[in-house]
Amino acid sequence: MKVKLTLLVLLISFTGISQNDIIQIKQGQAYTKLQSYKRLFGDKFSKNDSLNFILKGKDTLVPFPKDYEKTANVLVSYEPKDSLFLEIYKNIVYKKFRKPIKESDNKLRMRYWKTDIRIYFAKSVDATVKKELKKFATYLSEEVDSLKITFVNHIEKSNYVVYGYNSKNNYKYEDRIKSENNDYYISWDTNQRIYNCKLQINADSFKNKEDLVIESKRMFLGSLGHFNFTSQLPKESLLSVLYFKNKSLTPQDLEILKYHYSYGICKGTDLETFEEQHEMAKKTFLETGRNMIFIHPKSSNKNK
Repeated sequence: MKVKLTLLVLLISFTGISQNDIIQIKQGQAYTKLQSYKRLFGDKFSKNDSLNFILKGKDTLVPFPKDYEKTANVLVSYEPKDSLFLEIYKNIVYKKFRKPIKESDNKLRMRYWKTDIRIYFAKSVDATVKKELKKFATYLSEEVDSLKITFVNHIEKSNYVVYGYNSKNNYKYEDRIKSENNDYYISWDTNQRIYNCKLQINADSFKNKEDLVIESKRMFLGSLGHFNFTSQLPKESLLSVLYFKNKSLTPQDLEILKYHYSYGICKGTDLETFEEQHEMAKKTFLETGRNMIFIHPKSSNKNK
């Protein structure tokens, strides 16, 4: 018998979420696996809680708290998108339509900034690049929910360093950037949350200053989600791999970035899980007329 979902269907957002972590519904009560419950709410249970545990195969299911609204950081309805947008998004985040270059490409996860981005510009950065990047970053911060970008004057207060590297300035703030061209190196934790970035800008890589500015913006945009460039977007797009002299941030670029930072999807997932969740969301809506709800917990992990 189908249960009328007054509670709705819930998904928990954390590292390594899979179909097995999806909350089960029984007689109007939501349940989740014991391991998932502990990660969200700890391991303290009352006697009444333990009496309501359910064994399902090898799993122990625990009643989801009735007051889950108080324990969750954000509780948001699933954000539906059309199939064309999702295919482009999956290519940018997961390289879905690119032949894997290395084994790790098959295990890519969605990465994003959870903490505020605090940018420090080294003195070696070209003045025009610095000015335009600050304007660009400020605009994105204002337009995209959950993406806050500020600027600091001291490197020790930063988690994002932009520095110049060329024939006159050959000091690298990040030795793991092997290239001498425009590039970045990011660090992320076990929840796929980016917490540090070094962006290298080589002023010698372009003769035209406008081209250097555009490439700097492309690198910066890519560092906000470890994004891949794609041929599925028009050549004018910053996220397009196709050549075009006067690229700029397009409405599609901005929509992709907004979606990436939306709470209406689970964070930190791999491609398989991402696709499974969307299929389940569509099925849930067709069967119940209601969208799934995503719960994004307060806790965070800073270990890479």
